[in-house]
Amino acid sequence: MATGSLKLAQEYAKDAQKASKGSWFSKPEWDTAAQYWDKAATSYKTALHFEEAIDCHAKASDAFTKVNALYLAAKGYENAAILAEKQLKDHSKAVTYYCKSSDMFRSQGSSPDRAAEMLEKAAKICEDVDTDQAIQLYDAALGIYETEDRGRFSMGTFKKLTSYLIEKNRLSEAADAQMRLYAVCEQINNRYEGNKCCLAVIVLLLAFGDNVAASKRMDEFGQSVSLLHSNEFALADQLLQAYTNGDQEEFVNIARSQKVSFLDSSISRLAVKTRVPGAARVEQAAPYQAAIPKGAATSSSAHTTPAPSAVSQNNGSTVPPAPLVDDDDDLL
Repeated sequence: MATGSLKLAQEYAKDAQKASKGSWFSKPEWDTAAQYWDKAATSYKTALHFEEAIDCHAKASDAFTKVNALYLAAKGYENAAILAEKQLKDHSKAVTYYCKSSDMFRSQGSSPDRAAEMLEKAAKICEDVDTDQAIQLYDAALGIYETEDRGRFSMGTFKKLTSYLIEKNRLSEAADAQMRLYAVCEQINNRYEGNKCCLAVIVLLLAFGDNVAASKRMDEFGQSVSLLHSNEFALADQLLQAYTNGDQEEFVNIARSQKVSFLDSSISRLAVKTRVPGAARVEQAAPYQAAIPKGAATSSSAHTTPAPSAVSQNNGSTVPPAPLVDDDDDLL
């Protein structure tokens, strides 16, 4: 079957080349060529000749573009990207074709969501190999949602970008992403998600160690009457106060509250792990030891404090040592 499919694919490819060239008396028949390239790609895939299948999908898309069949061109590039990603593991080629597919979907005019989806797939591929490119592709996908007035469909992409930035310890950029999401929530009147963005921004800025920027953001958030009276705003303010006061215990208690746990898992975990200024140094400080004079004996017996003993009185009688008392005045 593979041999028959390969022979058929080669025949389709020859027909496609012929239709693409035209003649002295006729122009190239791009519509016909595109269909033959598409058939050749399918047959090559059946024959497990994936490199040739990818090339034919790309040529079919080029031909579809000539006749302004942009949706079909986008699909062809997407098919080429999928084969490059899944079968050849050629991430560079896959990213290139996903980006071309995105351009076609967007040029077609009625598929901005699909255009953004292609960029997300490209970004996912780049996550482990090129951090900056992955972030740029996620940002480009969000730009499509924002400019095409499709903000309500961008929530998932914002979450992916924020989680990825946290994973790469780029917390300031993660806070910026959440501020963009907050602006989208304001536009579509999604108060629930907007309130969560407020709390997430403060958590991220404090985890980054920038309480000054966190304080400025709180001032901005306070301009919204609905947000000002929300539980998320109150918690964000409490976190900021605990951080500013250096109260690690209070900060962690607030970070473990239910409202914080409702944030995305990467943000809620970050909140609990955040160290307030000085807290880590206090916990790691060595216990106090009295200075040892130069030349003093170093054996443990030389520095052991003698246990309380009975005290002799002038009349020869003894008085027992006073009992040790804890904070609750109970005998130890």
